[in-house]
Amino acid sequence: MTRMVVRALAAAALLAGAAGAAEVTVDRAARFQTILGWGGTGWGAAMPADLREQILDELVGELGLTGLRLELPSGNRSWLRRWEWSNDDGDPFHIHWPAFATDAFDTKVSQWVVPFEKRVVGRGEPFRLYVSPSFFNGGSSGMVPAWMLHNPQEYAENALAVLLRLRDAHGIAATHYSICNEAGNNNLFSAKVLAEAIKALGPRMKAAGLPTTVQFPECVNADRSWQYIQAVRDDPDVWKYVGLLSYHLYGPKTRRPDIRDFARARRLPTAQTEFMGTRVDDLYEDLTEGGVSYWEHYVLAGLGDRAGPGCYVAANRNMTSFSRYREYWKFRQVMHYVRPGAVRVGAASDDPAVRALAFEREGKVTVVLLNTARDARPQKVAVPKLPAGTYGVSRAVGNRPYQELGTRTVAAAGRAEVERPPVATRRDWSLDLPAGAVLTIYPHPGGNLPPTPTEWGTRPAYLTAPASRATLWAAATDAEAGKLSWSWSVKSQPAGARAALASPGSAVTEATGLVRPGRYTFTVTVSDGAASARRDVMLNVFAGNQPPVIVDLHNRIPVVVTLPESQTLLRGGAWDVEGDRLTLRWSVLRRPPGAKVVLQEPDKGGGRKAVGMTAPGEYVFGLQADDGTNTVRDELKVTVYPPNRPPVIARAAAKITGAQAAALSAATSDPDGDVISHCWSVKRAPDGAAPVFARPGAAETQVTGLTKAGRYVFTLTVVDRSAFTRQDVTLAVGP
Repeated sequence: MTRMVVRALAAAALLAGAAGAAEVTVDRAARFQTILGWGGTGWGAAMPADLREQILDELVGELGLTGLRLELPSGNRSWLRRWEWSNDDGDPFHIHWPAFATDAFDTKVSQWVVPFEKRVVGRGEPFRLYVSPSFFNGGSSGMVPAWMLHNPQEYAENALAVLLRLRDAHGIAATHYSICNEAGNNNLFSAKVLAEAIKALGPRMKAAGLPTTVQFPECVNADRSWQYIQAVRDDPDVWKYVGLLSYHLYGPKTRRPDIRDFARARRLPTAQTEFMGTRVDDLYEDLTEGGVSYWEHYVLAGLGDRAGPGCYVAANRNMTSFSRYREYWKFRQVMHYVRPGAVRVGAASDDPAVRALAFEREGKVTVVLLNTARDARPQKVAVPKLPAGTYGVSRAVGNRPYQELGTRTVAAAGRAEVERPPVATRRDWSLDLPAGAVLTIYPHPGGNLPPTPTEWGTRPAYLTAPASRATLWAAATDAEAGKLSWSWSVKSQPAGARAALASPGSAVTEATGLVRPGRYTFTVTVSDGAASARRDVMLNVFAGNQPPVIVDLHNRIPVVVTLPESQTLLRGGAWDVEGDRLTLRWSVLRRPPGAKVVLQEPDKGGGRKAVGMTAPGEYVFGLQADDGTNTVRDELKVTVYPPNRPPVIARAAAKITGAQAAALSAATSDPDGDVISHCWSVKRAPDGAAPVFARPGAAETQVTGLTKAGRYVFTLTVVDRSAFTRQDVTLAVGP
C-alpha cells in the first residue's frame, strides 16, 4: 500500500469524526541492541511465604522480570551488621567465615533470589544476578571500612566471599559484580579506587572458576558514569574484566549516547539500573538513547498500603495482598512481551507525540506504541508492513490495569485495523491510542491463551473480631477477548471457622462465617471456556487490636563511632496495621561506666542524635512504639571504639634473589593491637616490565617479572581498623 493511500485513509478517518492517524514504520533492517532482560533489587521486605510466593509469580510470570540486583547486609541495625563488620583475620587471601553475616545473607537469598531464579530458568530464560554493595558516608550503610578502601586485596576478599557463598551455599553464579553502588556519590570510590579493586578482584574471580565479570561504573547518573569511563578508558587491565557498562538516572543523562557508542565499540552491553520514580518514558529513552540491553526499576517488593516510587509492588501492612507502582502496567507493556534475545529494530513515527519501539525475536516482531500527548485527544496510529501472522493487542491507559483487545491476523505484509475485535481477517490496522496509553502488538503463539487475573483482594483488607464477613473480588482480561466465568472456593481456614461464599460463580462474592481469628485463603478461578487461571486471595481476621511493628532500627553518620568522635544519629520507625496513631520513645538502656550520653530532640526524620558517647564500650539504645493499646520495644547496640593510632612500618626492604626476582620484606605492628592487613603494589617500573607478587597480602613476598633494567618502586600499605600507613621501597635492577 502506498503512502498516498495511507494518507487518504487517515483523512477519511478524520472526516468521520476520529483523530488523524499517525503512521509508524518498522524497519527490520535497522538493528540495535539485544535485550538481556528486566530486573529489580531482590531485597524485599519480610513477609509470609504465601504472599512472597504470589509476588514472585506476579513479577516473573506476569511483569516479565528476569534479573535481580543483590545488596549486601550493611550498616549497624538491631538485627544485623554489615557483611564484614571488622577485618576477618588480616589475611586478604583467607576467608574466615565466622566474621561474615552469612545468616542474614542466606535468609534473604533463600527467600527471594533462589525462588526468583528457579522461576526464570523454569521459563527457559537466562537469569541475571549482579551484586552491588553500598558505602554511603551519610547513609545507613556507612562508609567503606579502611581496610577495604586502602587495600584492594581485602576488597577483593570481601567481594569473593559473597560470590563464593552464592555459588557454594545456594548454587547461583552471579553474572556481574559492581564494585560500589553509585561510586563517587557520598563515598570515597574514585575511578582510581574502582580500577584498583577491579584489577584485584578480576583475577581472583577467574581463579575461583566464577563466570562473573565486573559491572562498571554504576554511578549516580549517566554523565558521572561517563567521567569514570573516561578516567580509565586506556587501562587494559581494567577492561579485561568488565562485562557491562551501567548508570543510574539521578541527574544529568546527556552522556547516554556516548556510553552507548563506547560500549558498542568494545562489544559491551549497557544497562540502566536504578531510579526511584522511573516512568515508561525513561524506559523508552534508555532503550533508544542509551541503547541499554538491561533495565530495571528499584526494589521488587516493599511495604506499605500503596507502592511508592521505589518499589514494583508493596505488600499491605497486614501481609495479605500487594499494590502496584503507578507505572507498573505500562512497564508490563514492554517487559512482558519483549523477552531476552529480542533485538531492537528500527521504528519511526510521523507524529512527535507517538513514540514507537519495535523488537524482533526468532523472526517475529513486537511493536510498542506510547502516546505522550498531554491533551485528551483520541489518537489512531497505523502500523504498515508487519510480517504476516496472528497478533495479540494489549493496551494500558494511565495507571489502570492493561486490557487485551483481541487477536488480529495479517495475511500478508500490510496494514491492519484494531478499532474493535475484527469479525474477519483484515490487511490494514488502525490502532486506538488514547493519551497516556501504551499499546503493544505482539506475536500471538496460536491456540487459546488462558485469561490473566489483573487484580484481586478483599474489602475490607482485614477483619477484627467480632466482624465475620468480607467481600472478595477479582478482575481479569483475556488475550482472545473471550467471555469470562468465575469460580470461588475456600482453600484454607482456621479450625472451627465456617467460611461460606454467597456467590461463588461471580467476580464478586461475599464471604461469611469468618468467626475464628487467623488467616483465611480463598481461591478464585477465571476461565474463558477453554483455559483457566487461578489466584489465591488471603484475609486475616484478628482477635483484637494488633501491636505496632518497629522497622529499620539503626544508627548512622557515623555508623562506626571511633573516639574522639562521640555521637551518632539513631533512626527507626514503626507502622501499625490499623493505622493507629503511634507514640515513639527513645531511651538509653545501657552505657559504659563514666559515659554521659544524652539523646537530643527529634530531627525532621524522627531520629534522635546520641551525644556524649565519650567512653569506649557498648551503648544500648531502646525504641518503644505505643499505639494506645499495645507497646512493643526493640534494642540497638552501638559500639564506641577507643582512639585509633595508625599501624607502624618499622622496616621495609627489597633484595634481589635471582634472575628477574627479588624479595620484599617488612616489619610492621599496630600500637593498639588491631588486626592489620598488608598490600604490596607497583608504584613505578621500567616500560615493558610487569612485576608479579607471589603473596601481595603478606608482609614478606617474592616479586618476579623484573624483566627490564631500571628503577622499580614498590609501595607497602598497612591498614588497621580505621587508619593506614604507606612506605615505598626502591629497587635498582641492572642490565
